[in-house]
Amino acid sequence: MIAAFFDLDGTLSTVHIWQALARHNRETRTKRLALWRYLVAHYPMFLFYKMRLISRDEAYTSWARDMAWLIGGLTLARAQTTFDWVTDRQVVPALRADVLALLRQHQAQGHRVVLVSGTFQPLLETIGARFGVSECVGTQLQVRDGRYTGRTVAPVCLGRGKVARLQLYLAERGADIDLPASFAYGDGEWDIPVLETVGHPVAVYPEPGLLAQARRRGWRVFPETAAACEQ
Repeated sequence: MIAAFFDLDGTLSTVHIWQALARHNRETRTKRLALWRYLVAHYPMFLFYKMRLISRDEAYTSWARDMAWLIGGLTLARAQTTFDWVTDRQVVPALRADVLALLRQHQAQGHRVVLVSGTFQPLLETIGARFGVSECVGTQLQVRDGRYTGRTVAPVCLGRGKVARLQLYLAERGADIDLPASFAYGDGEWDIPVLETVGHPVAVYPEPGLLAQARRRGWRVFPETAAACEQ
């Protein structure tokens, strides 16, 4: 069985989940204190990274891990309302039609399409359901007494953690997948570990770091015009 693994932020959709969650919390006046705490705590991380005081992995992993603060304390049902809002008002309107068409091509060929993203697992499942993708590998959220605690379950589905999460998923549900014959789509350097696991990696609207790697390794770039890729 051939699979096609799709990243979400920057690949299938132009919107980034943290931005969508931030807009939700501001507009609906939900957990605004948690939002400001999150932003104040994490914006300096990127300054520290630029100053080489911390590694890129530390900066980005912290950003992704602590995004769970934005729904901490919410019941599963209340959080689902948030996930529906983010999906329908932010993510779906920002889907890239050309990349979605690639996904549809894989579905038409009978390939297993799997979303693999740092996005919270229940949110990723909500998004996938909107365009007919039931297989999703995302960041797991900690739940206690029917509420999200504001913490994630390691590893965060980012970089090498993405591969670790995908490997766990494949061990449970994907033993029949032929990775050398499979495809992976991503837009940033964080997607390289997943792109390396398949025989057909595709850099989608790639950021400069991934574009350089794709050119060096002979990976397919989509769209294929350099000008479009460097926007």
